[in-house]
Amino acid sequence: MPTARIWFSVLSLAVVWAPIASTSSQESIFERIRAEHQSLEKSSHREGIAPASLEPSSIESQPIDVKHYKLQIQLATELGAFSGTVTITGETTGPADSVDIDAQPNLNIDSVMLDGATPDFRRKSNRVVISFPNAFPAGRTFAIAIRYHSNPTGSLSNGTGMTWARHGPGSAPVMATHSEPFGAPLWYPCIDNPADKATAEVEITVPEGYQTASNGVLDRIQTNPDHTQTCFWREDSPLATYLLSVAATNYERIEDRYTALDGVTAMPLVYYVYPEHVDRAGPKLAVTGPAMKIYAELFGEYPFLGEKYGVAEFPFAGAMEHQTITGVSFSIMSSAGDARATLVHELSHHWWGDLVTMRTWDDIWLNEGFATYCEVLFFERFSNLDPGELMSRSYDDGQVDGALRGTVTAENLDRPFDDQGAIYRKGAWVLHMMRHILGDEKFFTTLRTYRERHAFSNASTKDFQEACEEQYGATLDWFFKQWIYAPSRPVYKVASDISGADAAGNYAVTLVIKQKQSHEIPGRDTSVYIMPLDLTIHYADGTSETRVVFNNARKQKFSLSTSKRPVDVGVDEGHWVLKKLKGS
Repeated sequence: MPTARIWFSVLSLAVVWAPIASTSSQESIFERIRAEHQSLEKSSHREGIAPASLEPSSIESQPIDVKHYKLQIQLATELGAFSGTVTITGETTGPADSVDIDAQPNLNIDSVMLDGATPDFRRKSNRVVISFPNAFPAGRTFAIAIRYHSNPTGSLSNGTGMTWARHGPGSAPVMATHSEPFGAPLWYPCIDNPADKATAEVEITVPEGYQTASNGVLDRIQTNPDHTQTCFWREDSPLATYLLSVAATNYERIEDRYTALDGVTAMPLVYYVYPEHVDRAGPKLAVTGPAMKIYAELFGEYPFLGEKYGVAEFPFAGAMEHQTITGVSFSIMSSAGDARATLVHELSHHWWGDLVTMRTWDDIWLNEGFATYCEVLFFERFSNLDPGELMSRSYDDGQVDGALRGTVTAENLDRPFDDQGAIYRKGAWVLHMMRHILGDEKFFTTLRTYRERHAFSNASTKDFQEACEEQYGATLDWFFKQWIYAPSRPVYKVASDISGADAAGNYAVTLVIKQKQSHEIPGRDTSVYIMPLDLTIHYADGTSETRVVFNNARKQKFSLSTSKRPVDVGVDEGHWVLKKLKGS
């Protein structure tokens, strides 16, 4: 087995803390972040990459609560060949006479056991329907063991599920999984409902000389008589089925560590990298520790401190936040760029997506919008960039009918990622706007409360709204209706007038704001956005001040009085609102 390379923190920080502003200009910084995020957004969950037979999994609920998965999987170097046994331990939450297990048609079911006996079962499209011998009452525990295999396909990659590829000068085989959103049943039978989280054991058998990467902690490695070895991984924190992961190849392992906020607890940072990419990957990955500290200070400590944080290079595009073992594309690891936006995005998912998982796929923005805004929070603190300027220049195309035109909520549960610009970037804008409405102290209190309330479980948009309302002190229906469930954005047309001084030496500033958008807002009679807007008054002496008005009409007039001579007035100059702004 290859020896781990220790990536000394002193050396890594020398690379990580090189100022981002050392590039040719501030403009290039914003452009670079924009390009990297958009590449991540487009490549991680591309539509049309899954097999035609892949159907959405267990969107509907069953009276079943899975407690634990024990997956014993054998990976072969023959393309497309793998086999395994999954043991599903669970409990009924209501009367049940059967259970549906998700298993795509590429999985051949060899046997099924229920509590040690052979039950009646049948294949039904992408399910295995297992009948209980007698109807189970609520609270009945059970164990289902399914032995299965997949025939060699000769295919290097189908874009999701289990993939084979080759890398490096010796064309070494690499085997890895990518399951979001519906790919888990392509490589192991499961109840593929994100709201049914469970702990897991993963035993991976591979040819000698391979290293494996999976969730949680590696307990031991067993050498077998047939020149294979079995790696025993254990994930003690509940996870959604799409977050389970295995990967294996001739990895070189880079090790670092993270010291928790208590200043005492240390946790391993472990990176599994193709040997030919170590020299480029090592400096990129060194950003993990500083980013983890930033997020821990904002949201609370890293959720899986008793396990690890790892990254495994894999043959898919983009990156994927498998719980405690993020998968990152070979193209990212081998590139000349620093990949900071990608790496911190995936790290932040361990709070938003892994610890707190969306309850249904229509709320995927609670994963991706949050992780996108975490990029902004990282660069704000790490590189001293203004968050409003960063949102405006790197996370908005400025177009009413552009990439952000859709609804933040995923309206097609069969294709939850079909409107990525809205889910990722408009979702981030939702958080940015809420931050301004609440103020920083209340906003980050909201995030910590939301995290604590739904840790190791699931949450919906309603749950997040309730956490926001507790800090706001009133209903926020008006905000969520227009930003989560309506498409597009407001279009403001602004006209201003500044009068001369009156007898008392005071000046009058008049501002007329018209809303010109035409799309409907669900639950609202008129297409009007309700938002506080910052008005910045610029004075002749070079100073300025910002006042806040509450805009809630299609046409609204605001009159402001000043004691100093104003020369101009601007609307939302701090870029706190997603909008299109037109002059008079």
